[in-house]
Amino acid sequence: MSVVFYLGSIILGNIMVHSLGLVTILGLTFPAGAIAVGLTFSARDFVQERYGKIGCWGWMLTASAITLAFNQQLALASFCAFFLAELSDWFIYTRTRGSFKKRLMLSNLISTPLDSLVFVLLAFGPAWPAIWGQTIIKMLSSILILPLFKNGKTYSLFFSFQRSKAVS
Repeated sequence: MSVVFYLGSIILGNIMVHSLGLVTILGLTFPAGAIAVGLTFSARDFVQERYGKIGCWGWMLTASAITLAFNQQLALASFCAFFLAELSDWFIYTRTRGSFKKRLMLSNLISTPLDSLVFVLLAFGPAWPAIWGQTIIKMLSSILILPLFKNGKTYSLFFSFQRSKAVS
């Protein structure tokens, strides 16, 4: 089910940014889809735990193809940002040693701002408040998944695996 959540958050994020564009909430400006797309960074790490490094790339390519179903400018911005951010997230998560949470946080810390910078620049131009706002929103939403992880297991309707069963 981690794949369903991963792909679903990408679809929802694309629909939101296509429909609403940039929004400002409580003084923070960001693309509307940032909340949903922020979940993808942590969800991708769950997908890698479940399907391994190579299987994860198949799902990442599937997710990239999904973005093509939306607005062409947004699809290009999304694809470029997604590719660079997912590549960095995958690389950092794969190369980092330590606990799942440590690897997830470190990979998100780098890939989230990279994604925000590339996406906002290509979709909306140099809208720095939106770049900062999207980075903050995505980082916060990617952290939302952490409470679902405990003692090598995830506890959720969306995620169900044990780390010992992961494929490398």
